Amino acid sequence: MKTKIILLMLLSTVLLFGVEKSQIRKSMIGKVSKITTTLENKSYSMQKKEKMIFKVVDDIFSYKTMSKISLGKYWKTLTPSQKSSFEKKFEKKLKQSYFNKVKLYNNQKTVFKNIKETKKNRIVLVSALVGKDENYKIIYKFFKEKNGDNWLIYDVNLMGVSIIQTYRKQFAGFLKTKSFEQLLKTL
Repeated sequence: MKTKIILLMLLSTVLLFGVEKSQIRKSMIGKVSKITTTLENKSYSMQKKEKMIFKVVDDIFSYKTMSKISLGKYWKTLTPSQKSSFEKKFEKKLKQSYFNKVKLYNNQKTVFKNIKETKKNRIVLVSALVGKDENYKIIYKFFKEKNGDNWLIYDVNLMGVSIIQTYRKQFAGFLKTKSFEQLLKTL
């Protein structure tokens, strides 16, 4: 089960390019296909796989927005320099966390189900990771850029648990007793 959860995290993982609303489902199917093909290629080193995978997903994840949400109310108290430092370290932590577990990939398949507009500027794409014995629900949460037509991922819900809200709770607990600089060091 741990293997499958870790793969979910990997598949759910900036350059802000995004995707047009009408292309979200098709784009995600293509990205996941590229990721699984990369993971299944035994001739690639893990380092090469890592680079290839993040090249595929970086243009659809808004690491800046993910950083902002994960810090919650603390975000407003930071200087531009602190925000930039946090964004870089948090992006690296997300990627490192996902990729450190990629070795556990075990030929699961992702099935994309429905897409639903929850608000004018919010969309969710429901999918499932299908394994031999179990299936796991994955919800990709997209937002529309303020000055454009592109949509980016700001969170992923795995089996009912939001990755970004989980970090938000952890960071809030940490920042109750420790400083922001200490948080940066732990990332």
